[in-house]
Amino acid sequence: MPREATPHDWLTLLVLTVLWGSAFMFNELALSAFPPAVLVAGRIVIATIFIWGFLRLSGDRLPPLGRSWLPMAVLAFFGNVLPFHLVAWAQQHIDSSTAGILMAVMPLFVLTLAHFFIPGARLTPLRVVGFVIGFSGVVIIIGPNTLFGIENSAAFWGALATLGAALSYAGNTIYARRLGPGDPLRRAAGMLIIASMLSMPAAFVELPAVVMPGMLAIVAISVLGLLATGFSTILYFRLIQGPGPAFLSMVNYLVPAWAVVAGALLLGETISQTMMLGLGLILAGIAFSELGARVVPLLQNVRDRLLPAPPRVPVRVSAQPREAMDRRSSLRAGRRLQAHRIVRLSEGTPTLPVRRRQARRASRRPGHRPDGLAR
Repeated sequence: MPREATPHDWLTLLVLTVLWGSAFMFNELALSAFPPAVLVAGRIVIATIFIWGFLRLSGDRLPPLGRSWLPMAVLAFFGNVLPFHLVAWAQQHIDSSTAGILMAVMPLFVLTLAHFFIPGARLTPLRVVGFVIGFSGVVIIIGPNTLFGIENSAAFWGALATLGAALSYAGNTIYARRLGPGDPLRRAAGMLIIASMLSMPAAFVELPAVVMPGMLAIVAISVLGLLATGFSTILYFRLIQGPGPAFLSMVNYLVPAWAVVAGALLLGETISQTMMLGLGLILAGIAFSELGARVVPLLQNVRDRLLPAPPRVPVRVSAQPREAMDRRSSLRAGRRLQAHRIVRLSEGTPTLPVRRRQARRASRRPGHRPDGLAR
């Protein structure tokens, strides 16, 4: 059961926001020397070494080889390999702040997919309205001309790849929810090991395209692996097991905002009014979808307190109907008993007075004993 958030939990949430929001900036820096496939493979391998070492230090070990590794392979592909490749490729054509804003639609995809694949997670009218508001923000950021094919540019395909990464993360979340509970650290370690193996072939293909990396690119890929992927995984599961998913959902609002701030301050990216308007609409759509179901019962509770229900008038229940019912029951019981006696007489079964007379006659016979045994 989730517990109340402590100051340490708020600090953990802040650190997680900075790590995930800065990942787009470090992607931008690492792409100056590493192709997308090499960047993704290096990031995942570094995170795998970190998580596996932490698992060994905690005294735990990997799950045994068998069918339990198949779900981890699905999580590895849709939670690491595919979205990492899509985002890394997209950031060759769009800014890091734009990628961070577009990734914010992931919760809206989760709510939509949950309607079809999670029992009880209905797509309510409030969530539909929230999705429409959030998608309108996406249209504003990408631009109506680019979105509807009037202009054909690489930025459009980069934005579309980022949305594909958000959809992949959403599908991975739905699959993990249907998978049920499990040891999060062992599952994360196994998932990263499989992701490392899946990302290696494409990395070997693009390895000749690697430019001599500078210190900044090496630091960027190291931070992506150690902190943005490895350490953030531990923080993520600690918040899930502590304050719970509702507390962690606030990261959906904080990460895109930090991505915009990091891109503007550290990379000098231009933040237009259109991007800020689109970000505001996406965050408003998320808030409308996630908080709408919680706000409606709260408003109903406030309404009941401000407008109390009229007092109830006590109603006296007379005893006559109960007595009449008892009399009717007695009459019905008497009729049933009389009918039973008539049936027994019709079947030739002696009634109680007859049996008593037969017993008195038998007692006058010589040699009769009260216990029924002959002398």
